[in-house]
Amino acid sequence: MALIPYDPFRMLEPVWNEMDRFWRNKREDWSEWLYRVDVEETKDKVIVTAEIPGIEQQEDLHIELNEDVLTIRGEVKKGVTTDEGRISRHAERYYGQFARTVSLPARVKTDGAHASYKNGLLELSFLKDNHPAARTIEVDFH
Repeated sequence: MALIPYDPFRMLEPVWNEMDRFWRNKREDWSEWLYRVDVEETKDKVIVTAEIPGIEQQEDLHIELNEDVLTIRGEVKKGVTTDEGRISRHAERYYGQFARTVSLPARVKTDGAHASYKNGLLELSFLKDNHPAARTIEVDFH
């Protein structure tokens, strides 16, 4: 009879593997909770501010407005390192595609919308309206 060293957590290995597989496949889904969004309203405007660090090019950020639903999509690209001996020991920063959908408190005009991105903050400004239409919004990149 072969002796097997006692490992109390060995029975949990299939569970850990299944959880790891699940999280790898759902990475884009949970990216929705990584980026914080503030929605503010004045008498004639709706202002949305989103923390989205790591966007380097305008092509990596897409904003769409459909009636009172705002969708922010993008991709944060991982920086390429040329050091071959570099080994990652711990990683918490998010890389990859993300999408965030927010319901606005009022219907807004798509004409006259303004978007700017600076220092990891995306700020969107919309004038309120009663007759919205779907459209894509360009971002001023600083």
